[in-house]
Amino acid sequence: MLMSTVVAVALGFAPVNPDGTVQPRPDNYARVAGHYTESVDSRGNRHLRGFNGVTGQPYDVVIDANGNVEAAVGDWTVTFQVRQA
Repeated sequence: MLMSTVVAVALGFAPVNPDGTVQPRPDNYARVAGHYTESVDSRGNRHLRGFNGVTGQPYDVVIDANGNVEAAVGDWTVTFQVRQA
């Protein structure tokens, strides 16, 4: 799983196909994901915190062990699930 792709989906920059797939393009998604830090908490949740590379808006993305994603992006909360292809 490419973390920059997960961030790009959470920020609304990566198009999600009708079947739920996303074509990873790390060259473009790394730019919009901006700089972020990645950490893992005591429950195994992965946290990605950073600033949108286009708008500068802060975001906080949490991915649990089952691939459930919850992202706080400004005033919005975005949820979706990721899985390995």
